[in-house]
Amino acid sequence: MSSKVKYSAILLAIYTVLYFGVALMVSASFKDVAATVVAGLPLAIWGGLLVIISGVVITRLYLKKMDSEESN
Repeated sequence: MSSKVKYSAILLAIYTVLYFGVALMVSASFKDVAATVVAGLPLAIWGGLLVIISGVVITRLYLKKMDSEESN
């Protein structure tokens, strides 16, 4: 497996775990956990922000890696 594919798969796995973890937390089964107040906001809001920010960071890491491999 090439390094590009391996790197992409690792980043996808990280994002998938974060995304589905937050999605599970905000489901009806775990509504009490999602409603837990942390620093003035429900945990579900923090989870959503985490997913958005991690998506931006992971995309940036991926683009940086692909740019550095293209220039070599």
